[in-house]
Amino acid sequence: MVSKVPAEWWIEEPANKLMNVLNKPLDSARFVGGCVRNTILKLPISDMDVATKHRPEEVISLLEESGINVKPTGIAHGTVTAFFSGVRFEITTLRRDVKTDGRHAVVQYTHCWQEDAKRRDFTINTLLMDQFGKIIDPLNCKQDILDGRVVFVGCPSQRIQEDALRILRFYRFHAYFSRGSPEPKSLEACKKNANLVGTLSGERIREELFRILSSENVCDTLELMQDGSIFEELFSAGVRLAELKALLTLEREKTDPVLRLITAFGIKPEILAFKLKLPNKVAAQLAFLNGTEISAKADPESIKSLFYNFGVRQTLDLLMVKSALDETVIKIYKYALAISGDWKHPIFPITGSDIVSLGVSPGIAIGKTLAATENWWIANNFEPDHLSCINWARSFIENEREKSGNG
Repeated sequence: MVSKVPAEWWIEEPANKLMNVLNKPLDSARFVGGCVRNTILKLPISDMDVATKHRPEEVISLLEESGINVKPTGIAHGTVTAFFSGVRFEITTLRRDVKTDGRHAVVQYTHCWQEDAKRRDFTINTLLMDQFGKIIDPLNCKQDILDGRVVFVGCPSQRIQEDALRILRFYRFHAYFSRGSPEPKSLEACKKNANLVGTLSGERIREELFRILSSENVCDTLELMQDGSIFEELFSAGVRLAELKALLTLEREKTDPVLRLITAFGIKPEILAFKLKLPNKVAAQLAFLNGTEISAKADPESIKSLFYNFGVRQTLDLLMVKSALDETVIKIYKYALAISGDWKHPIFPITGSDIVSLGVSPGIAIGKTLAATENWWIANNFEPDHLSCINWARSFIENEREKSGNG
């Protein structure tokens, strides 16, 4: 991913070398889509797409001969991916659709730039740029980029019927590029075909939804999606806009779509994990945020106990989400945030070998004694030293033996 690129990135490496390989004869390859759109808007570039008249096997041959690493990532659809100097280039042969079913398309290769542009989703993604920086506008749509208008290419319903993911992409592009209200015909087509989002895979839904959740315009966009019955189709549930807005006021330096997800949707984490095919790590994070109860008071001892048990970042994330859902927790969150900078994770001063030295046989009794001693140590603000913990553990062991004997 490229987050920052030179103003004239197309004449710099690695873009320039790639084009020198592919653009033979001239007019055989052009940059397309997001990198062109964002260049016009003077925005960071997050992907590099190239369209070419060369067939995929020709692209692979040309790149390999030049020592550029290339993989056939979507060969059935004419796409290969080149990895060059840390940059990922998706290179796709010019195509036209022959048949579509809402999820997959049967394509036929072409040499016509305009025909390829007509099969794209939105007008803001149809512009091309040659290797010398000249912008080519095959469908006369540049003004849509400048005006911040997200408009389907051709008939909106037809575009959606070809690929239902375009519904979610419409809302995502609206979140990032629209200025003003959404284009009425495009929005109406998304509402009319909302039932199609249920046919999409969880992975594709997750990718688009997480991008929307990461946007600055997240609340307005989710409200539009709710009005269009998108979440009713996806989750059979609505969105908690008030709670999400509260979360945005508490966010720290970095946007986390997972925190926004669990706040915006009052849905069990396991259902979200299943619907969105979430990675195990993300599913565990959702379960932690949803299932961990907060009984802490706004005092140093209880906050430090949370820091010790969960870590500073997880504690602050947890308190932030809980604050968005319950404003009475905000005081605790702000207090925790204030003291987090001075927190140094203390080291529990005894180990299992210390418990064994007290005459406890290896087994579950060691873990039980350690856990009880650690809880006592935490409750005493992590202050008891090694000897104090040993003495307390000895007393605990004796009490356990007495209870066992009385039993």
